[in-house]
Amino acid sequence: MSLEEYFIELLSTLNLTDKEREQISEKHLSLREKIRENLPVEDDFLTGSYPRNTMIRPNGDDKFDVDFFLAFSNEDFGEYELPNLLEMVKVELEEIKGEDPDITNITDQNRSIGVEYKNGFQIDVVPAIEIVKDELYKIYDKRTRQPVKSNPKLHGRNLSEANENTESGSMKRLVPIIKLLKSWKRDKCDYVKSFHLELLAVAILKDEPIETYSSGIKKFFNTAGENLQEASLTDPANDENIIDAYLDEDGTREMLLELVDQERQIAENASQFEDDGESENAVKEWKKIFESDDEDTSLSTTPKSSGPTIITTPPKQHCNVPIGIE
Repeated sequence: MSLEEYFIELLSTLNLTDKEREQISEKHLSLREKIRENLPVEDDFLTGSYPRNTMIRPNGDDKFDVDFFLAFSNEDFGEYELPNLLEMVKVELEEIKGEDPDITNITDQNRSIGVEYKNGFQIDVVPAIEIVKDELYKIYDKRTRQPVKSNPKLHGRNLSEANENTESGSMKRLVPIIKLLKSWKRDKCDYVKSFHLELLAVAILKDEPIETYSSGIKKFFNTAGENLQEASLTDPANDENIIDAYLDEDGTREMLLELVDQERQIAENASQFEDDGESENAVKEWKKIFESDDEDTSLSTTPKSSGPTIITTPPKQHCNVPIGIE
């Protein structure tokens, strides 16, 4: 098995099936249409990993979780508090539930309302305020519930552009590499925020064609440590928001740096085997990163994520309040 074949086979276990995509598409389109009929929304749009095509299949009994934003007018709803917006959305969703036998439950969440469906599938309906259409939204942090200005639409556009720009030999490998890294994160460092990991991968890999999966992943691990030394990764939609400050707040930065350095060394070994034409041994090395047994992942027994991707205002001398958007 060649290295490209190995990574393609691994990706096949992470990608959504056509049936799963069809189910997700059918449900979110139907729900959004019904909401638009009765609530005065300016816009509604998918956000998170699903529209960016970086979603990976859940493990075991975990649910598919798809988010979409309901953007209300700043003029009419800009002064509303999050609880008022959530209550308005929940009342409408309870009405819809009564007409849709596939919906099993409506649940209150920190900044959204969860719509649970049969077959282990959930849609999170997230209220937001549209400040400038397609450019700027007031979104609420999942942990603090405080507002922050950002633009999820820009994040999706940036990833699509980077995926195009890194194409090599008619292959676009950036998005698949992000899926592989999210699988790695889930198994070894689930305290890392998925949105942070996506932005970090784009920052590292966006500037040149990714000729092979192995070269792209090796570059990520070779460079990630430099990018993780301190909180410095900014939100492309608002440079006052620092994406990775949560690692200091959670006390997990050193843990992640140690893990990344361990993986860097394994990637170097794999690359050396590849250069020597020993593909089988190179695959064995990559499996230590992506398919390692429990006893080989001593650094993986780390705190689970306490919440979503965290975005914080840059630290001031006496103030550092966490803000998260996705």
